[in-house]
Amino acid sequence: MASSIQLLSSARRWQVLHPAIYLISVLPGLFWSVVLPDKYSRFDLAITTLSVVLIQHGVNVLNDFIDWKKGADSEKEISWVHLHHLNLRVVQFHGLLSFILGISLGCLVVVHHQSFKVLYVALPLVALGYSYNASQWTLSYTALGEWVTGLCYGPGVFGCMGYLFEKKITTITLLGSLAFGFLAVSVLFSHQPPQILTDFLSGKSSFAVRHGAKRTFFVSKIFSALALVFLSTLLFLITSNSISIFALFSFEIFLFFRIKRLKPSPKIILDSFLWLGSFSL
Repeated sequence: MASSIQLLSSARRWQVLHPAIYLISVLPGLFWSVVLPDKYSRFDLAITTLSVVLIQHGVNVLNDFIDWKKGADSEKEISWVHLHHLNLRVVQFHGLLSFILGISLGCLVVVHHQSFKVLYVALPLVALGYSYNASQWTLSYTALGEWVTGLCYGPGVFGCMGYLFEKKITTITLLGSLAFGFLAVSVLFSHQPPQILTDFLSGKSSFAVRHGAKRTFFVSKIFSALALVFLSTLLFLITSNSISIFALFSFEIFLFFRIKRLKPSPKIILDSFLWLGSFSL
């Protein structure tokens, strides 16, 4: 065990960080920069996105903390628990600090924009995000976990960003919230099947534990396709140039076939949407 800890402590930090998974927090800001390029400060958008990333990071670290205590995800060779030399107090402090910093940054942007009504939605969803791993309920171990994730990243991230900057609920906000809600759940489903055994043994009632790997991968593909449909509709609504519409439509057909052909994984799904966001820019 000691040699394993030493090996992991000397590994590159980015391997533990798993940067690709944070695309789910960065993409909403990227798409808002496409949708409303002139309606807000890019600095404010960057700070808001950083706030979301810090909250997600806090949840991820606390997820490692809870899973280690309960015996789930024991097959993970690289985790924050190993990086912190199995010091669970440090892991918990790390997660909570990141979570609190993220909330604080978000509140600063809200105060700056005087958009206090957004807190009626944002704060309950932040509480749900905290309950996902860090509270006594640990929603990630129940059948509600996946749907909480969809709510937090759909209405919680994309929806609240839209209301924060536009101060109203628009068709684009609703479409984007649906797109990122389905995307988040799809990503979560895509990484559950390899963990079925340890999740089951630790009492984690994930979708994959309840329905099996085959159905989980299938639903992940369906949700990825739905996310693509809603996001495509959003982009078509803001695009007037016929050549741009044709190019966008052709690229999205390619993404449909890519998602359909390949085995779902967080990297494949998030890469596809990053390509779409970059292409839209």
